[in-house]
Amino acid sequence: MVIFFRKICLPIIFIITVSFEATAQKGLVPVINQQEQHLFHSTTNGKSYHLAVSLPPHYSPADSLKYPVLYLLDGSFSFPIAHATRTLLDMFGEIEEVIIVGIGDEWERSYEPWMTNRWADYTPSSDPKSDTNPAYLQYFDLPEGSLVSGGGSVFLDVIQNEIIPFIDSHYNTSADRGISGHSFGGLFAGYCLFTTSDLFSRFGILSPSFWWNSNEIFDLEKSFSTKNSTLDAQVFMTVGSLEGASMISKMTAFADALQNRNYKGLNLSSHIFENETHNSVVAASISRTLRVLYGKQP
Repeated sequence: MVIFFRKICLPIIFIITVSFEATAQKGLVPVINQQEQHLFHSTTNGKSYHLAVSLPPHYSPADSLKYPVLYLLDGSFSFPIAHATRTLLDMFGEIEEVIIVGIGDEWERSYEPWMTNRWADYTPSSDPKSDTNPAYLQYFDLPEGSLVSGGGSVFLDVIQNEIIPFIDSHYNTSADRGISGHSFGGLFAGYCLFTTSDLFSRFGILSPSFWWNSNEIFDLEKSFSTKNSTLDAQVFMTVGSLEGASMISKMTAFADALQNRNYKGLNLSSHIFENETHNSVVAASISRTLRVLYGKQP
């Protein structure tokens, strides 16, 4: 009888224990709309950033589960779109459970602080000709000298050595990180693709400003290819069909260049959204980026 009890009951106890532990690791009842805000001050460049964090529906700080993290540039406008979209996609489990972090600048009553900060942070090199272009200054009603480019490497240092450690210390994160940005943010994401070997593995390069500084991103890719045959990354690129021939041609040329290198480990896809402008395409691009980079396989 004792032997029978051991044979039958002990496996049952084991199953119950494992089930209880699994339940403790991941709550059965999802909690939607979990988001938190932080005002983060960088000691590297002296700037302050608004960090908005969107958490998965089963997230609990008491869990030992680790989640991938997607860092969104221009978080002041991209984060609300991404958070609402992920809430809908989570409803039927269409994407992985991922922590989304929006890195934003001041976005209250004026475009000025947003434009001047991103102009500096997202550009990999200094381009005085673009800095003094009257079109940008007049359109955003900016004073002369307010646009100063070339802070990309410093901003990357802020992300790598300050923002990521901050997020890792406050949330249950894994080393699986992605970065996504639109326009200048797309330029910066492309720059990260070749300058951060282990920092990011998923990239959303949306309507990228690859015209910057005489198309230097293409030279960066070419230089990278002479030393590397492997590029372990999942890359999704988009552009709107109404953005103009130059924007479309540069995105497609960049995608073709990556494809033609036959990099080992590269998973590349792209999409042109019909009848969308440079700004109207943002929402569609963010939604598709979540599904492509974090979509669950059927």
